[in-house]
Amino acid sequence: MRKGAGRYRKTFIEPFILLIIAETPLHGYEIANKLSKYGIELTGVGQMGNLYRILTKLENEELIVSKWDTSSQGPSKKVYYITQKGIEQLKRNSEELLKLKKIIEEFISKVSNLK
Repeated sequence: MRKGAGRYRKTFIEPFILLIIAETPLHGYEIANKLSKYGIELTGVGQMGNLYRILTKLENEELIVSKWDTSSQGPSKKVYYITQKGIEQLKRNSEELLKLKKIIEEFISKVSNLK
């Protein structure tokens, strides 16, 4: 992996996970399904493992919390909820993404002006 490439993964995946959980508390596979609507595909056991590592990291940072849902039939599922600290982080992420959007728009504009 190139130096700094992980920064972009964090720039995009973590804010989208926080946003998804802020909209509706969900379990891991539901989060993965919602991520796909944003163009972030998580397929296979390895990538789902990465999602759960990110969820654990966000939980350790107190941006989300989890509770076991035992109300439905079948195995219990860990449901993730955003915290107030998570909402504050999500707002900071929004500001960072807005800056990145401006950089991308400038890049696209310059490329389109090339002859």
